[in-house]
Amino acid sequence: METAVNKLETMFQKAESDLDYIQHKLEFEIMKNLPEDPAAEENPVTLLEELSVVKSHYKMLCVQLDKISREQRESMNCIRAALENTMKMVQALQQHTHLELLPLSEEEQSSAQQLTCQIVKETDPPVEENHSSNH
Repeated sequence: METAVNKLETMFQKAESDLDYIQHKLEFEIMKNLPEDPAAEENPVTLLEELSVVKSHYKMLCVQLDKISREQRESMNCIRAALENTMKMVQALQQHTHLELLPLSEEEQSSAQQLTCQIVKETDPPVEENHSSNH
């Protein structure tokens, strides 16, 4: 899920860069080719204002994406912690009741290793990216 969020974030960053390029290109073309008295429906100023509105909406989406990404990481950390506690409780109950402790299956071992690796990755301090610094 985090990979999908990262891909979406990258797509938004590229879209913003593309919008900036288009805006600068439009401004250049307007200055170069603008007739003295353009018709209202061909008014490039209106187009640029609309582009600014789109960029504003895009920035709001970036803020929402950051919030969703943070909440997703927090949710995954809570799920991992609950799962780890559940595993420890089951092991403690098995030992307390003197039940035979069966070794973990390959799938269970793989899942436990993934859980441990992801917990370590999630506890590393995240690298913060500021989406609005390039605008």
